[in-house]
Amino acid sequence: MVSFGFQQPQNFDTNAKMRACFIYGFTRSFEWPESKKANTFVIYVVGTSDALVAQLKNLAATKKVGTQDIEIKNSGTFDPSIASNIIYFAPDNELKSVGDAASKNKNKGTLVVAETGGAAKSGASINFIFIENKLKFEYNKNSAVKAGLETKEDFKKLAAVVID
Repeated sequence: MVSFGFQQPQNFDTNAKMRACFIYGFTRSFEWPESKKANTFVIYVVGTSDALVAQLKNLAATKKVGTQDIEIKNSGTFDPSIASNIIYFAPDNELKSVGDAASKNKNKGTLVVAETGGAAKSGASINFIFIENKLKFEYNKNSAVKAGLETKEDFKKLAAVVID
């Protein structure tokens, strides 16, 4: 057996790393309101996704959003009192929670990201999906606008599915 000097940990989750990279990419794809450019940039993970939380914390240790440090928060259920720039709903969440978060964060500059069937039609601006075993995303521009976010028109080209 040939060894190249590196190995992935046994519990390494490739999809969690991909999600973390996508989520970090979203920080640069949207225009955040001035009120969201102060203090730390908070990414709030709702639900059970230990591997994603770990990957996001690794990113947060070395990356920034503009001049902002990144802080990762996590809870089992949605807590509307947690102020955040991005809320990610793990697949174990109900669609109702995604809709609640979207309505409670209307015009607050919070990007709602989910991974639940139908989430892009229920208030999430971004919904992760798998197409041919590859992680992709749906983009709902109207939800982003309602959230108080703007992005360039070419962002739509990155999405596998666009819901207007």
